[in-house]
Amino acid sequence: MKILGHAVRGLALTGNLVVAAGFLLCGYSSYIQPVTHPIWACLGLGFPFFLLLNLFFLFFWLVCRRKFVWLPILVFVVGWGLVRAYIPFNRSQDPQGGTLVKLLTYNVMNTNLSRPEEGAEEGNIVTYLEQSEADIICLQEITSSEKQLRKAFPMYPYVRRIGFATANGVACLSKYPILSAKRIEYASAFNGSALFRLKIGKDTVTLINNHLESNKLDAGDKALYKELLKSPDEEKVKTSGKYLWHKLADAVAIRAAQADSVAKVIAEYGYDRMLVCGDFNDSPLSYARRVIARGLQDAYVERGNGPGFSYNQNLLYFRIDHILAGTDFRILHCEVDRSIRTSDHYPVWCLLEKKE
Repeated sequence: MKILGHAVRGLALTGNLVVAAGFLLCGYSSYIQPVTHPIWACLGLGFPFFLLLNLFFLFFWLVCRRKFVWLPILVFVVGWGLVRAYIPFNRSQDPQGGTLVKLLTYNVMNTNLSRPEEGAEEGNIVTYLEQSEADIICLQEITSSEKQLRKAFPMYPYVRRIGFATANGVACLSKYPILSAKRIEYASAFNGSALFRLKIGKDTVTLINNHLESNKLDAGDKALYKELLKSPDEEKVKTSGKYLWHKLADAVAIRAAQADSVAKVIAEYGYDRMLVCGDFNDSPLSYARRVIARGLQDAYVERGNGPGFSYNQNLLYFRIDHILAGTDFRILHCEVDRSIRTSDHYPVWCLLEKKE
């Protein structure tokens, strides 16, 4: 029995070392260049799996062999910034006398944005946005024209829409004057980013609304993913999993180049009076999010709570919608609003205080 006990502990320790390596490799995969190593750059998607396994080993060693509990604790200490980026826990802050700005970002999934008939307000995106009382709204996957948006949102005096190669586009609805709007140039067949210059008080603030490259998982791919979860036999996981992973890797590589373009524009306009938001189609531990967020505050990491999944369909749950703010802003609160389920995304909003 003593030999068996040593063998079990040896296997458990080996397993914990493998988990520790996986935890750190997945967590820091955002530093892998996706253009040259697209497969490896996708490893961040496996981070929650290794997070749970490391937590399991923490309790396992507490119960079975406390002398080894240092290993999962050390992993959490080294990777604490990763844990906080993925699943933060925070308290809201009180304002300190500056200008309050509520910013909301929402991928509306090409939904027709029109005012509802009386009695049909529930679940209507226009009604939701009107009741949100946001000062600035950034929308993605917009097919409505600028004229249609002005008609649907009379409470927002400033409306600009930037279209892409197809009917798809992004839009900004604002209670503050929009001085200019332009597309950020990068290669994409359907997606894009737009830069808006807003006048908030005496200052000009730069706002970038993003809809980075989609993963292009069609209905068949999503059905395949569901089937893998329901009946994960070895051969199916090997063949289908490889196919899906390569499809994700292709999109990650495209987003990397797009993120580099957006980051370059951010650096040109300056980090202080900068707001960046939208559907990045990438997790908090991705190259795209890391590069774009460089020099900025991540609103959800600073003031959000929990994993904050903003994509919510087909058994796929990820936080891929982000809000970033420059140093001229204090982040008071941020949350993913699950009260509306009309789109395959939840809206994300944050309350900012512009420093005087």
